[in-house]
Order: sequence, then C-alpha cells, then structure tokens
Amino acid sequence: MGIAMKTRFTFLILILLLTATAAGAQDIIFKRTGKEIQAIVVDISPGVVKYKKFDNKNGPVFSIAREQVEKIIYENGKTIDFTKPERDIEEHEQENILPPEKTSPTLGWHLGIGASNLYGDIEGSKMQTASAIGVSFTLPVGRKNTLLFEADILSLGCTFEDMDYIDHRDSSRVVITNASEDLGYIGLVVMDRYFLNEKRNYFLEGGIYGSFLMDATMLGDAEITDTTGMIISGSFEDKLLDFYSSFDFGLAGGIGGRIPIDKNGKWHISAGARFYYGLVNITNIDIPGLDYKESNIYGLIFVGVDIPTRSKQ
Repeated sequence: MGIAMKTRFTFLILILLLTATAAGAQDIIFKRTGKEIQAIVVDISPGVVKYKKFDNKNGPVFSIAREQVEKIIYENGKTIDFTKPERDIEEHEQENILPPEKTSPTLGWHLGIGASNLYGDIEGSKMQTASAIGVSFTLPVGRKNTLLFEADILSLGCTFEDMDYIDHRDSSRVVITNASEDLGYIGLVVMDRYFLNEKRNYFLEGGIYGSFLMDATMLGDAEITDTTGMIISGSFEDKLLDFYSSFDFGLAGGIGGRIPIDKNGKWHISAGARFYYGLVNITNIDIPGLDYKESNIYGLIFVGVDIPTRSKQ
C-alpha cells in the first residue's frame, strides 16, 4: 500500500470516528410507531415532549404528545421509558431531564450574633456576646459551587473572671469585677459555598478570613484598698491598641440555607451558623523569656437577604 493510499485510509478512519462521535451526541426520541427522531430534548411536561431537531439547533421547538413516545435515550446514555408507570417517569424527569436553573451572582446584606472568646496564654477569660453586620457578593462557579466574598464590621472579645490580687508595687489590694475586652474589627471572608441540592437551598461552606483591628478596649470595675485601709472604687477604661496587633487571620466554616421570599424565587432569605478559628497571635507585646500568645475564636448565627444581579436566580 502506497503512502498516498495510507494517507487516504487514515483520513477515512478519522472521518468515520468523528461521524460516529457526532452521531452519538444527540438525544434520540423513539416513537411507538418505530420511528426515531434525532433531537435535543428541551422539556417534558405532563402531556408533551418538546424538542429541537439535532441538525437545526437554533431552529424552532417542536412538540409531540407523550402518549406517542415509547422512550427517550439521552446523549449521555440515560433513558426514560414511557411505558413505565407515570410516577417513575416523573421522578426520573426531576433528577435527570429538566435543565438546572441558571444562577446569577448575588448581592446581600446580613446580621450576625453569637459568642466569642480568646484562647492561648490568656487566663480567666470567658465567652462574651459577639456581633456582626456586613455585605456579601457571591459568584457561581458551577451547578453547586459558589464563591462567597464578604465584608463585616465585627465586635469580638471576652469577659474575665473576678480578679483579687495584691499589687506588688505598693502592697495594696486590688479587686476587679465585670471586666471585659472589646475588640472591633473589619473582617474580610473568602469561602467556597457548596449547595447540597439542585435548587440551591442548603449549603456547606468553608474558607479563610482576615480582619483588621479598629479598636481594642478593656472595661471593668475596680476596688483598691491601700495599706491604711482606705478604699477607692470606680469604673475604668483602658485602650489596648498598642497591646494587640493590627491583623488577624484564620479559618471559617459553616452550614446554612436559603428560602425564596417572592413568587419568582429571585430574592432569598439566608440563614446559617458559622465558626471562626484564629491561626495567628493577635498580641503585639514582647515579654522577656515569655512567648505570650492570644488568638480569636468565635461563632456567629447569620440572617440576611440575597438579591440576584440578573433577572433570574
């Protein structure tokens, strides 16, 4: 066999393979009369199957009564047998036939409330109320995945157990009660939100956060008894911006859900619970011989509203 003949033979094989591939890339509607229709199935309603002709994908949509259809084999190999009971057909349609709704990016706002604390070398700390208010933007990256970008104004910190100690400088007794540290942050979150169902109602999410410290204050009541027995008491407020570093970083993860609140399913109320775990030392002090560390840990329950940026969500 000559080179030219081999070239023609190879070219013919490629054409046949491409033709076979193209031929298998359409849906096939089998009528009860035995006729086959090469098509792209658009929709299956209770009484009608709607399709476009495979060789005219941009053409009109045709309809055929379901009672005239024996079965449909989709290009991915899935089959619907219309000779089965109606209930089985409907379940199969919901799972495999109807195309997923197109999703759009969303804008949203939310409120959050929960509890926060500090962990590490800090002693006597207890949880206190945490809060957040913020905005979000979501960007769909697949049928079930969305990238979430979020900015929050955060109120974190901790409370302390009552303290009773002797001040070594002048031997006075100091009793501190109702003490707390309040830390104010601007927080930024980037997360992947994975939806657990096709309608995107329930989700798991996980990612990272970074926060910038805006305010740090210690509040409480103090009672000081000097060596003569004189008592001085009152409230105090100390600024701690020099004690804490300006940046916090960590992991975030949570669960939640979305419920449509209009008849077209465009707007959604969203709610969820999220946990944050700080990975860095947020203190900014240097104590000789002591590697002192503190980190944030907090959880929030969010409620908000998501608004699509396009007409259909």
